Amino acid sequence: MVESKQILYSLAAGIIAGVIASIILLVKFSGVFDEFMYEIIYRQLLSAGLPEEKALEIANTSIQEIKWVHWLIPIGPIINMLFLGAILGVFLDFLIKRLSLKPYIASILAGLILIFLLQLIPMLIISKLYAPWLIELLDKYIGIATILAPSIIYTIILILFNTIEGPWTKWGEAKPETY
Repeated sequence: MVESKQILYSLAAGIIAGVIASIILLVKFSGVFDEFMYEIIYRQLLSAGLPEEKALEIANTSIQEIKWVHWLIPIGPIINMLFLGAILGVFLDFLIKRLSLKPYIASILAGLILIFLLQLIPMLIISKLYAPWLIELLDKYIGIATILAPSIIYTIILILFNTIEGPWTKWGEAKPETY
C-alpha cells in the first residue's frame, strides 16, 4: 500500500517509462545483444592485460554461456524503473511536503536527478576511470538518446501526473482502504 500520492505517481511513472523503454530496447537492441556483450567482454579482458588470442577465446566462450540472459532484455528496464520510481517518489514526497516546493518543480528536480546524478555522471565516471570505450560502445549499439529516453519519459509523465487533473488524481487521493 502506498502512503503518499507522490510515491504512487512516481511508481506509476516508473512502470510506464520502464514498459516504453522495454519496447524500445526490444526493437533496437535484441538483434545485436550478443555482439554488444562480446565487445564489452573482449574490451574488458584486453584492458585487464590478457593477450588478444586468449581474450578472443574467453569472449567467445562467455557469449555461449550467457545466452540465457536474453529474457532479461524486456524485464530489466521495467524492474529498474520501478525501483528508481520508488526511490525518487520518496524524494519527491520530501521535496513537496518538507521543502514546500510546487509538485511540478519537484517533479522536474526528481527527473533531473535521475538523468544527471543516476545516469550521466556514473557513465562519465566509469568511462573516465575504468573504460574509456564504454560510451562509444553504448552509443554504437543502443544510442545515448535511447539510454536517456526512459528518464525523460519518467520526468514528463511525473510532471503530467502532478499538473493535469485525470483519473490518476482520484487514485492518488484515495484512502488506503479503497485501493
